[in-house]
Amino acid sequence: MMCYALIAIVHMSVFFIAGCNLISPDPAAEMPLEMPDAYVHQTKTATPQSGEASPDGEWWLAFDIDELSDLIRTGLGANHDLNVLKARADQALAHVKREKSNPGPTLDYSFGGEQNYSQSKIRGQSRSSDNDHSYSASLSAGYTLDLLGKNRADVNARELEYLAALQDLEDGALTLSTDIADTWVDIVSVRIRMQVLTRQIEANRMTLNLLELRYINGMATALDVSQQRQALAQVLSAMPLLEKEEKQLINALGLALGRTPGTPVGVSATALPQTFLATQTGIPADLLKNRADIRAARMRLDAAALDVKSAKADFFPELTLSASAAFSSGSLDLLFQNWVLSLGAALAGPLLDGGARKAEIERTRAVVREEVNTYAKTVANAICEVEDALVAIDRQNAYIERLAQQLAAIKVTLQDARVQYLNGQSSYLNYLSAWASMESLERQLVSEQATYVKERIALYKVTGRRGSFFNAVPAQDNNTGAK
Repeated sequence: MMCYALIAIVHMSVFFIAGCNLISPDPAAEMPLEMPDAYVHQTKTATPQSGEASPDGEWWLAFDIDELSDLIRTGLGANHDLNVLKARADQALAHVKREKSNPGPTLDYSFGGEQNYSQSKIRGQSRSSDNDHSYSASLSAGYTLDLLGKNRADVNARELEYLAALQDLEDGALTLSTDIADTWVDIVSVRIRMQVLTRQIEANRMTLNLLELRYINGMATALDVSQQRQALAQVLSAMPLLEKEEKQLINALGLALGRTPGTPVGVSATALPQTFLATQTGIPADLLKNRADIRAARMRLDAAALDVKSAKADFFPELTLSASAAFSSGSLDLLFQNWVLSLGAALAGPLLDGGARKAEIERTRAVVREEVNTYAKTVANAICEVEDALVAIDRQNAYIERLAQQLAAIKVTLQDARVQYLNGQSSYLNYLSAWASMESLERQLVSEQATYVKERIALYKVTGRRGSFFNAVPAQDNNTGAK
């Protein structure tokens, strides 16, 4: 008997050693993307030096505008989309806790009582009745040994998915903060354009009054007056569009803050920020640590690799240890005096499954290939976004400089056209055309300056950040090896 037991032990040891070799992780997937050493384009705008960045990572403090800071902090606490991401992270954390409970041990109990009544009658005899009662209780315990690491792989995979959900939350928070800042800039911009347009309307009215006086005195023609009335009507027609834009932007900002659209929003700024520090871009490899969406994609890739390991482990049997104690008696006070104790061990595994487990391994490996390409695409998109942002900042700044030069040239043209008109050397139409061009360019310049501010805000978004907006509940277990 000892010989047979030794042979069985040797065979079981060989089996589990072979199993461990068979479920070893697949070779790490390589990202099909070459990381450049540096960005092609660079911005010449001022960037914070060491120690100048906000210690808590609140990038919007670069504006030094309390109003904007209050709006962003309100949005981070009340935005509906962000609360959805928080709920998803909580779901992922609950999934981790459920997976951690799977290996056991388990302990169940039961307690019951039964009372039976019976009655019988035999021909020629009197009727008889009887009743009896019984009580029972039981305890059962079980524990499945994680010999091949299936449960550890499942727990680690779920922890990585939870951490990825937290990165989704961080990415959503960064996106929300930049969206709120963009909307705030747009509201300030449209109000500045309304102020410019109001001045232009007043100037056109004054010019119309002067032309009507000149017409009465025979110094202007009826055509001059009608053309000026047309110019006044043109600038007046632009005001409703700006008012519509302002109200829609306020609604959008209220929605981002978690409020009912239409409620008042505290935006009182009357000027765009002229100078504020742009974030340091670093090198493309920094995005792997700074971008939350890249971190999330990497974590999901690692989780998919662990799912392959778990699927491989399903090919092999599980060893379960069990113990139970049963108590029964017809008298409650003697219940625990009558008992049966049993101990057991069971080795259970698959023989035939029609290829289901093999198909599951193929599926999980395909998921790994999908996540590899998703990760590579996320990295490539991030590099592209930074390159686009750098180009946009540089070219937008150059465009604003050209517009300013164009506006200065138009003002000179307007002055010359006015002198020639007053001297009778040119028609009023030439003067009016230069005036209309100047008015349009003044409003466009405000819009382009707002776009420039938003381009610099976008640089904070696309370069990412290492800090955290929220304090997350840790999911790592030192015994699982999750990273």
